[in-house]
Amino acid sequence: MARSRVLRLMAALGVVLALAVPAVAQEQFNPVGVWEPDNRESRYEFTICGANSDRLCAELIWIREDKKDARNTKYLNTYMFKDARQTRLNHWRGTVTLEGFNIGGTVDQSSNDRMQLKACALFVFCEDIRLSRVE
Repeated sequence: MARSRVLRLMAALGVVLALAVPAVAQEQFNPVGVWEPDNRESRYEFTICGANSDRLCAELIWIREDKKDARNTKYLNTYMFKDARQTRLNHWRGTVTLEGFNIGGTVDQSSNDRMQLKACALFVFCEDIRLSRVE
């Protein structure tokens, strides 16, 4: 009798604990759209790309007029991030092209309207760019 009562109490406690702990399911955010860095000097169009439509690409589509020069306009309408593969929820890894150099990088999307691009070459030259959705 006492054993049965203990088992029922443990079962009830288990149900209470299960209901008290909120579900920690992460949401898949949509990276497709136009994004700009915090300095608002450029805009990138992020698309799903690749042969199986399972990669992430980002093309430089706009440079603010007062920031245009011969050095950066040659990258207009070229890919900054191409064929990045999703390694986990809201996280992609691939090659980033910064000023003509190809280096390894990642994109982490923290919400539907915020993401962060990180790229490093030999752990010496690193870029950390926060992006916000424009459209």
